[in-house]
Amino acid sequence: MAREQQAMDAYSQAVSSAAERVGPAVVRVETAGAPTPQKRGKQRPGGPDRRADQEQPSGQGSGVIFDSAGRVLTNEHVARGGRSLKVILPDGRTLPAAVEGADPRVDLAVLRVPDAGHTLPVAELNSAVLRVGQLVVAVGNPFGLNWTVTAGVVSALGRKLPVSPGVELTDLIQTDVPINPGNSGGPLVDSQGRVVGIATAIMPYARGLGFAVPVSTVLGALARFREARSHDGHRLGVSGMTYLLDERIAREHKLAQASGVLLLEVVPGSPAARASLRVQDIIVSIDGATVDAATEISERLTKASAEGIDVTFLRGSRLGRTKVML
Repeated sequence: MAREQQAMDAYSQAVSSAAERVGPAVVRVETAGAPTPQKRGKQRPGGPDRRADQEQPSGQGSGVIFDSAGRVLTNEHVARGGRSLKVILPDGRTLPAAVEGADPRVDLAVLRVPDAGHTLPVAELNSAVLRVGQLVVAVGNPFGLNWTVTAGVVSALGRKLPVSPGVELTDLIQTDVPINPGNSGGPLVDSQGRVVGIATAIMPYARGLGFAVPVSTVLGALARFREARSHDGHRLGVSGMTYLLDERIAREHKLAQASGVLLLEVVPGSPAARASLRVQDIIVSIDGATVDAATEISERLTKASAEGIDVTFLRGSRLGRTKVML
């Protein structure tokens, strides 16, 4: 009996210690003015046509601060679709946030919190190989219940999960840790409180089946986001993120691709602004070449001629074309 009590105490201590280490870096993510909720990959025609949308109740999820600049890791499906984003810190502060990079193919997004004001707690990312049966702990905000701790084990590795037509998440961590609405985007950590995954999904109507994106995938996504920021998007005068297209509108305009680049910023006076491109337009091709990821804009610009580039984009449900002089 004493031995069993000692084992229970050790387990409890491991869970408590892990939660205490990562907890200060876990945030709540809220979207304001989001479109009417639909299935993942089923946005309104053509994406976010803001003129037609009505204000809707805020959506929510979780995130984790992963660097000293105050950047937050979360799910792409958490960050997607709202007119504005905010994060709520454990100390109660509510701060505006902006999407710095996102990739629906791995369901990851990075948020920038420019008004953090002082150094924030930072979680450690751990890409070491996991073992089936290993203890893992999740911290998040399920159903709006802030900073909830749940624990379980790694049930399996390398899982695949289709999330929408043409999009399948791969190499996922399967866990029996309860992952409920509001947990999405929060950290899955090891017994040392180090982030080993980002909670992403549950299997509908199945208990004890949760999934997380492993840190190895996270690190690859972060590298792509950095590459996208460091390339020639500034020549065009835009910043954007990879964005899943509405299937019906894609078929209507005979677009074979599943995604485009949603414009998050158009710099006033830039080539893009002079060509009448707007925030929330979705670029689908440049000079007839498909653009289905944010990193591809720079590649297309390297081939631009002195006569400028022809940009094809979706604005709401309409397909538009414009000439951009660089």
